[in-house]
Amino acid sequence: MITINPPIRGNDVHGNGAFGAPRGSRTHNGIDMVCARDSIVLSVCNGRVTKVGYPYSTDDPKKGHLRYVQVTDEEGYDVRYFYCLPHNVKIGDDVRKGDAIAITQGLLKVYPGITDHFHFEVKYKGGYENPHHYIELTE
Repeated sequence: MITINPPIRGNDVHGNGAFGAPRGSRTHNGIDMVCARDSIVLSVCNGRVTKVGYPYSTDDPKKGHLRYVQVTDEEGYDVRYFYCLPHNVKIGDDVRKGDAIAITQGLLKVYPGITDHFHFEVKYKGGYENPHHYIELTE
């Protein structure tokens, strides 16, 4: 098996996908990993699936269908994959690093002009952590 690390979303009409990038009055709390719709997302850690949810209200006609998967690792970090449908996992499942856990949904119909991606973030004790330590970016 080889590991393919997608690039981080650069600037487009909707902003920049880097950790800490400006988002109006707040900053971007994760990194946006460039990918095509229906891409398989692999777990970056060993852990347990602790949430499968919706980042927006399901009543929102534009974004209410978007989903996320959260894996809590062995040290208590919540590793979250947004704009992804769960793939072969449900809450309570144990996963290993490299397991297929999600399929990307695609964002072009929701945000015209955006670079398609999934949002990857890490939370620990209520705060956001820079998720770069979970991935090895290659040129």
